[in-house]
Amino acid sequence: MTRIIVKNLPSSVSAQKLKDTFSLKGQVTDVQLKYDKDGNFRHFGFIGFKNDTEADSALTYFNNTFVGSCKIQVERCVNLGESTKGKKENKTTEVFPSPVPVKNVKPTKKQDTSNIPEDPEFAEFREIHSRGQKDKIWDNDGIDGSVTKPISTKNGSDANEEAELTDKIAHKKELSDLEYLKSKVVPGEEETDKSSKLSVKEVKIPKDYMHLKVRGFSCQVKKKDIKEFFAPLKLDSIRLPPKVKGVAYIGFSSEKEMKKALNKHRSFHAGHRISVVKSEKKTSLNEDPQIQKKNEAWVRQENDMKKEETVAESGRIFIRNLAYTVTEEDLEALFSRYGPLAETHLPIDKYSRKIKGFAFVTYVIPENAVRAYTALDGTAFQGRMLHLMAGKPKPSEGDDDDAEGTSYKKKKLKELKSKAASAHNWNTLFLGTNAVATLMAERYSTTKEQVLLESRDGQQQQQSVAVRLALGETQLVAETKQFLLENGIELNAFQDVPKQRSKTVILVKNLDAQANVEELRDLFSPFGELGRVLLPPRGVTAIIEFLEPTEAKAAFRKLAYSKFRHMPLYLEWAPVDVFRTAAQRLVSTPIENKLKVKDEGAVAALEENNPISSDKVEEQPEQDTTLFIKNLNFSTTDETLHQHFESCGRIFSATVARKKDPKNPGQYLSMGYGFVQFLSKKSTVTALKELQNSTLDGHVIELKRSSRAENKEETLATARKTSSKNKEPISSKLLVRNIPFEATIKEVKELFKPFGELKAVRLPKKMAGNESHRGFAFIDFITKQDAKRAFESLSASTHLYGRRLVLEWAASEDTVEDVRRRTTSHFSEGPPTKRNKKLDLASNGQESD
Repeated sequence: MTRIIVKNLPSSVSAQKLKDTFSLKGQVTDVQLKYDKDGNFRHFGFIGFKNDTEADSALTYFNNTFVGSCKIQVERCVNLGESTKGKKENKTTEVFPSPVPVKNVKPTKKQDTSNIPEDPEFAEFREIHSRGQKDKIWDNDGIDGSVTKPISTKNGSDANEEAELTDKIAHKKELSDLEYLKSKVVPGEEETDKSSKLSVKEVKIPKDYMHLKVRGFSCQVKKKDIKEFFAPLKLDSIRLPPKVKGVAYIGFSSEKEMKKALNKHRSFHAGHRISVVKSEKKTSLNEDPQIQKKNEAWVRQENDMKKEETVAESGRIFIRNLAYTVTEEDLEALFSRYGPLAETHLPIDKYSRKIKGFAFVTYVIPENAVRAYTALDGTAFQGRMLHLMAGKPKPSEGDDDDAEGTSYKKKKLKELKSKAASAHNWNTLFLGTNAVATLMAERYSTTKEQVLLESRDGQQQQQSVAVRLALGETQLVAETKQFLLENGIELNAFQDVPKQRSKTVILVKNLDAQANVEELRDLFSPFGELGRVLLPPRGVTAIIEFLEPTEAKAAFRKLAYSKFRHMPLYLEWAPVDVFRTAAQRLVSTPIENKLKVKDEGAVAALEENNPISSDKVEEQPEQDTTLFIKNLNFSTTDETLHQHFESCGRIFSATVARKKDPKNPGQYLSMGYGFVQFLSKKSTVTALKELQNSTLDGHVIELKRSSRAENKEETLATARKTSSKNKEPISSKLLVRNIPFEATIKEVKELFKPFGELKAVRLPKKMAGNESHRGFAFIDFITKQDAKRAFESLSASTHLYGRRLVLEWAASEDTVEDVRRRTTSHFSEGPPTKRNKKLDLASNGQESD
């Protein structure tokens, strides 16, 4: 349970003070102080924490401690609807104690009445009381023949008046016998008690006086002074507010008297000018027109919700009262326990950059939504009580397009937009034919027409246009891969079909060749705050990173298949691990990692503010100059580490390894080790000799050489090495699939010839004398190195006549020596395998028949 209740709080406590006090043990997500209807503090409140561990820690630490002069009591809250059996049983036993059995009760002795003198009235009294003990209370009284005298419990004149009244009723001739008997009936004790209680509970209805507000009296004015001021008028009510001095409210039962009192306006009393005005009657909440309008809106909304689908029909749940630290991952982890989720929507405020406190969750199976609704409604989540409701169906875009007369183009666009977020995988490095032709013409300073025309030397054709565009695309893809690697993109994520997609990174494809980063920022920035935006110099595929998933979804839904520079945008969610590092909001990046810096003055300012980084740019360190330092004090900083080692030589960098502090978001904790990199090997050797086992901030440190990559070139080389998941070449032969049927064997040779000398090219044809080939080919190179170079270049994204080529390693053909060796081994093995097995089974000194 992430929510606790704090009892016995002082009256002077505030929500902010309580939050500051309990935030010592964790992140407080909610503070609520409870008041009654009159605004009086009830001396208890609720506090919510981020997780259970922090709530338990706060309960243990603050229970039975003092806030001000009050000793508080801290307990765990229970979810809405959970029963607290222990508390209810205790209260029941206190209010209704079990009866104590009576043992050995002695019978009461009958009193001896023989010595009492005979008195008829006392005898009658004794007979009545003894009869009441024997008979049941609901039995009718028995009528005996003895005449009893009425016993009067009243004294003096009351008894005489009652007797006279009885005589008057008896002498009335018009009374019947039944009416006379009714008049003689005396009400019982129960009826008299009820009538007395009703008379006590009767509340006098206050008269509706006409009030005047009088201001200007002295602070010591009394009601007597006010009566003298308004004499000879009769004041029906006078009220002096306790917290407002010099003001009084007087009431009149008649309008005539009130008008006479208004004549006292601007008169003087004890040297003070008095103001007498009519007191405006306060309108009740129900009579307020604004509240009435709101109530009408609520009623209209409730009526609309009755027409909507239920949770069991739509599978969509509306969640409110969320903590402002909740993320989509937290919601998915909570609600995915009841079934697979189709969508999670967490709205973000554009100005505060925080969530709005509510969310929508849609299940694939509506039955799972019902289970989640039943189980989670009223439960505590990150310190707040969840309130679940049936969510309205998601509004569909372009409902008007379904009307008759809509063009096929609009219907097709709507269909494409609805399927834009599907999980199918586009080719990440795809380049359109038009874009390739434009970029090639720009690179070689020619026109697109010359690129697309077939070059001829006399009557002999030199190169096919399809091959020329395929080779140009291969070159552009290779440059794009190099650019992405240098800017922190993990290309391994694009090799296979991604199991999980990112919620903040979008791949933007089919861009115009002339598009730039500024145009893309202007296109996507209206939907939210952007992180990194990468666009290769000659690429038509960009990577857009948002900082909030909700804003990324809005941009994806709105811009998918929309036109940008007369071309439709193809959007796809990037793999979840496309970036090697997480997004940073307001952290300045090093100068060497910046993609494009146009303002040279800004670069100069950064270099002046960071002299160490400017040294890095001017002079690079030598190989093997990094030291690994162990056993550092957790309070040691980068500056302290730099000062400790600067006596050994020029330092390129000195950093202490850190990790995120889970208790304090945005802060970091030291991991107890660090790295120091010198510019020269001589300084490294000097540090190993002189500062080994030296003391830094009270800790004896250990030094050894570091094996991590020390410069950018080694890091990129390692990344390129690990990014390739292709198997090592098993031969020098490649199998090429998905070759277009209009391609010829000559074009296939021209495509693979630039990567090395070819041994053979085979393009199998269909049977029955058909000249068409079967759509695949075998390419055999002289060396494995040439085959590997062709595989790495053409397998990324190369299209021939619009179809992407698929390359695989093929098994090498058997030579004559291989056939002879296999035949020899076959005939030299001896008897057949089955007979050998049979003989082995019968081998126990006996032969098999």
